[in-house]
Amino acid sequence: MTRKSLGFVPLIWQCVFCNTQNPGPIKSCTSCGAPQPENVEFLQVDEERFNFIKDEALIRMAKAGPDIHCPFCGTRNLSTAELCKKCGGDLSWDGKARQTGQRVRTTQEAQEWQPPEPGVPEAEKRKVSPIFLIIILAVIVGCVVLLVMLLRTDDLTATVTDVQWERSVVVEAFGPVTASAWWDEVPEDAEGTRCSLAYRYTSEEPQVNATEVCGEPYVVDTGTGVGEVVQDCTYEVYDNYCEFTAMAWVAVETVTETGRDLAPAWPALSLLPDQREGGRNEVYVINFRDGSDTYRYTTSNLQDFLQAEIGSQWVLQINQLGGVQSAEPAN
Repeated sequence: MTRKSLGFVPLIWQCVFCNTQNPGPIKSCTSCGAPQPENVEFLQVDEERFNFIKDEALIRMAKAGPDIHCPFCGTRNLSTAELCKKCGGDLSWDGKARQTGQRVRTTQEAQEWQPPEPGVPEAEKRKVSPIFLIIILAVIVGCVVLLVMLLRTDDLTATVTDVQWERSVVVEAFGPVTASAWWDEVPEDAEGTRCSLAYRYTSEEPQVNATEVCGEPYVVDTGTGVGEVVQDCTYEVYDNYCEFTAMAWVAVETVTETGRDLAPAWPALSLLPDQREGGRNEVYVINFRDGSDTYRYTTSNLQDFLQAEIGSQWVLQINQLGGVQSAEPAN
């Protein structure tokens, strides 16, 4: 996300000793002379609109960098200063630059803010409804029970009563196909290409053919007593999305063969010159009975299926919902 600068506005700070409100760039209280404290909070002056600064000197000061806090007398100095303007102390000896970039509150927001009650954690103030906790707990318990039922299995011996199989082959043809893609993904042999701009992705940085989308302006602390009005912006990038015609292999038919014996076969194909065989798929079903209970086992393993002679005994692993997890011939 890009932070876009709109200009600079004046800030104020309140003296912690006499409560006098002072212009942001003034480093000492205009009433009692106390220096700006290290943790001074600057506030936005005009809460309704941005009163942008025209003074070039103030703008250059804001752009130069944050003030430096003198480690000897606590006086604020410009970022370009090497010696404290009040005591002459060497600012390179642990002089601290003010933190910058944090959002500046308005004077109204500062007045309305109430500190948290001592000894009461924020989490205590945001207690969750007991009913909501009960619902969440019930959902968790239900999921655990279902998982246990699916994972827990019982072994039993059952008899094969019936078998079924289905084999299918996809037939593909080579011919013209209408498709769409971004311009840099269009095949070289495409014909009849028609493109128009469409949204493709959002970028954090400015791009060609991008629409700038910005949030509400707000003021950030430059560390100088002057605030910078900024907006957080992203960029919706548009690109050419195209429709075209190209030659490609596409599925035109699925030929299927089925049976109820142990001799599965692939369907016979009669391919035209512009056709070819595509993917194959095979599904085998073995039906079992144990007393009055019946079970159905589906697999794609041909070797397992070929052992399923009618009347043969198999060991099944059954989950708690009655589903067959695995099956193998009994020894």
